[in-house]
Amino acid sequence: MPIDEKLITREVLNNTLAREVYPEVKVVTEPKMGKVRTVYDLGDNRMIMISSDNLSTHDVVHKRQVYGKGENLDAISGYYFKTTEHIVSNHLIETLAPNVWLVQKASPILVEMVFRKYLTGSGWRDYKKKNGPEKGSEFCGVELRPGYRKNEMLDEVIFTPTGKGQAGDFNIAEFQCMDPETDDPKITIDIIRRNYKTFGLRKPEDLDYVMEKAFELYNFIHEDLGREGHLLADTKWEFGYMPDGTIALIDECVTPDSSRFWSASDYLFNSEKNEFTIVQDDKQHFRDYVESLGLQAVDRKEELAAHMMDDEVLRQGVVKYCNIREEIAGTLPVITTYPRKDAVLAALSDAGFLR
Repeated sequence: MPIDEKLITREVLNNTLAREVYPEVKVVTEPKMGKVRTVYDLGDNRMIMISSDNLSTHDVVHKRQVYGKGENLDAISGYYFKTTEHIVSNHLIETLAPNVWLVQKASPILVEMVFRKYLTGSGWRDYKKKNGPEKGSEFCGVELRPGYRKNEMLDEVIFTPTGKGQAGDFNIAEFQCMDPETDDPKITIDIIRRNYKTFGLRKPEDLDYVMEKAFELYNFIHEDLGREGHLLADTKWEFGYMPDGTIALIDECVTPDSSRFWSASDYLFNSEKNEFTIVQDDKQHFRDYVESLGLQAVDRKEELAAHMMDDEVLRQGVVKYCNIREEIAGTLPVITTYPRKDAVLAALSDAGFLR
């Protein structure tokens, strides 16, 4: 049953979990903060990951958070971590509370494993720019035939990796001509193989293992989502080495932030536009809002970061996240005004992780 929108009042919308460091947590090193998550090293190869309700679009973290976002995304990841264990192991040990995971510590492979089944987003823009519809083109080392239309299903799932971080983080010849602040630079399989140690791989053949498992994951999850009326247009994964040296899935798994979900019933060919129409059930709702205001430009990042998103836009986003979670994981969040931070600290206290 879809979430009752009437429950999502202004008070609820403002009851979010902001990204911050909790000094009460017992750690062996300083916590690390990402755009959304904060990671606490507990020692003994275990970590606490707390997912905030922060929203990030166009490489900018927004001023307002999205109620339940961290919890909903963690629930989706948790579902897919569990249902794909037969394909590859993962780092999740236990969900301690909404927004809070206990995970195994991993040594990350510094490659965003991006997989695509449909030609959309940056893939389509690059294809069109290179006159791909007429001549075909190459994208991240993958040869694409001519004749594709926007949003069309590819002949096969393709791997289009990026480096995890900025170009300046990697001391390799292939990035010397790039702006060092380029985020998640596009790479090829050959670039990874030539510089495997720089990308955190211990052996060149480990890339083959990760690719094999990622292709299996994509096919399994695309089929699973299809039963719920969704198409998995693209997604990205991260992998890392566990303490025993095995490679496992880490971070998150097929959430509306790391993937494009499309409505299968609305995926139709529009002959007038010569493209396939799509209805997205992911973070695109917020990207579209930002672009409607013209705030996506690089020189307007400060303005975007300071923008106070409207309640109704937030509410619609909350509904989307809640409903996609229910369709995938079969659960919904509890809509509450009880302070999210208090709930997190109470759970960590009960688990014995506070000073």
